[in-house]
Amino acid sequence: MTAFLIIEEGPLAGRTITLEEGDEWIIGRDPDVCYEALQDPMVSRKHVMIRKDDEGYKLENLSAVNPASINGEAVTEPTLLKEGDAVQIGNVFLRYTKTRPEPSSKEEVGEETPTIYEEGEDLDALAFRGGADARWIIKVISGPNAGGEFGVHTGGSYIMGKDPNVANFVFQDLTVSSKHAKITAHADGVLTIEDLGSKNSVLVNGKEIEEPTQLNTQDLVALGTTSFLIIDREQTRETIIFPSSAAPGVFPSKEVVEEKEEAAPEEVLKKNWKELIIPFRHLIIAGVFGICLIFALGGVFSLFKSESITVSTDEEMHQIDHAIKRFPEVEYSFNTSTGKIFLLGHVMTEVDHQEMTYLLRSLRFIQNLEDNVIIDELVWENTNALMMKNPLWRGVSLSSIIPGHFVLRGYVSNLEEATKLSEYINLNFPYLDKLDNQVVVENTLEAQIQSILLENQFVNVTFQFANGELILAGRVGMNNEREFTKTVSELKKVRGIRLVKNFVVIASPSSDVVNITSKFKVTGSSKFGSTNQYVVIGGRILSKGDSLEGMMITAIDENAVFLEKDGIKYRINYNQQ
Repeated sequence: MTAFLIIEEGPLAGRTITLEEGDEWIIGRDPDVCYEALQDPMVSRKHVMIRKDDEGYKLENLSAVNPASINGEAVTEPTLLKEGDAVQIGNVFLRYTKTRPEPSSKEEVGEETPTIYEEGEDLDALAFRGGADARWIIKVISGPNAGGEFGVHTGGSYIMGKDPNVANFVFQDLTVSSKHAKITAHADGVLTIEDLGSKNSVLVNGKEIEEPTQLNTQDLVALGTTSFLIIDREQTRETIIFPSSAAPGVFPSKEVVEEKEEAAPEEVLKKNWKELIIPFRHLIIAGVFGICLIFALGGVFSLFKSESITVSTDEEMHQIDHAIKRFPEVEYSFNTSTGKIFLLGHVMTEVDHQEMTYLLRSLRFIQNLEDNVIIDELVWENTNALMMKNPLWRGVSLSSIIPGHFVLRGYVSNLEEATKLSEYINLNFPYLDKLDNQVVVENTLEAQIQSILLENQFVNVTFQFANGELILAGRVGMNNEREFTKTVSELKKVRGIRLVKNFVVIASPSSDVVNITSKFKVTGSSKFGSTNQYVVIGGRILSKGDSLEGMMITAIDENAVFLEKDGIKYRINYNQQ
């Protein structure tokens, strides 16, 4: 028997905890001792323990500071979990079920991941959008300005920062200082970068610089969370030059020949080779030797087949794809000539990041790894810590369902607070294009709940809504029980309602009459014979059949007025003696 806990709200919303192996599972914040670690500041190191016995799965609270709850009630002793129970651990809400949840459509991501770009034979094949006549190109590969390009001309000096009034290259990144760095292209073809006293410093190929540093093509520079690549468009590839004196068809000059002839021995110059006579036996010996040499060389060469050597990168790309197939939101670019790989994208946790880099570094053909992968876990931990400082936003949390996709969930009291939260996120969260804002405004949701109750004519049902919990109270006639059940089901489907607590009493026609004397006061009455005909309530003269705030008067006697609405009977006591 297998059970599941589905995290519906919290930093890991959307994740499923499978209770399958073993008989005990501890859930808390400490990953060293817990079966499942919940990264939430309100969760204790060991918060709850779930045990499996003959009855089923029982939850035991281990936290004395912030006890866990089931369906809104604090857990004081081991409690048997039932299908659909809502479990709260800190600010994390989980749903218990024995039905295996269907995988999210977003999780069904294909294994094949496109690369950022494939490097061609020369860098001019890249399409630059800026600085067509510039020698140096700055290509932004991560951060809010990812994809942007800047041209650096020889002899120019440029300020980098986020202040458009002083910076030549402006980065919309909160981790970049107003005047972060200066990059200079000297007339001798040297490119240097200098830190202008920034708070987050300047990193070149992962190392912090303290003085002006020379940059080379393919160097990676990081300013805060913004990273860019240096590309030299005028860099040429070296060509091996064969000495001209050894080339066939090239002969020494006449002067050289004459010089050599003068240096030769006198007796050699006097002999004419045309007058030399080679003996016949020498020719026979030379012929036999030549034939033997030809056969010997033919036998040796027949043992080998020469083919042109071709270096294929298909196998290398296949190994890289295999290493990162579990990380579909990570893209890469691999330079086969230098063995350098660039990584961009998102992974869920630090463990995933360590596993991915380990697999890549184990490939022998990778000589250098430039890592620009973002760990989503660190992003939402820092963002949640900042939002916790505002007490009005403590019901809001950021989480990741799959890498590279962030979800902002929770509740704020009114539209004004929702607007302030949205402005704060827009200014401080660098990945707005990957954010799904699902924050619920409680005032708006309360109006929707009230509309549903009035539409179904349950005006006597009152409710309270806070932090996703809806509490219903009041009375409903037995003849309207089926309609009320449908209304409760409709309320459970409303986005933002996490838990419905129904305390509504189903009253039968013969049930006790509801006494509403404290709400209405009879100030006068009249009789016809021994029967009361009229009463004065709230300045109005009423008789049998009249309506009082939606309730119909059914009878009037000497000491009470009887009313009825939706099958529920009411009574107003009075004494005019």
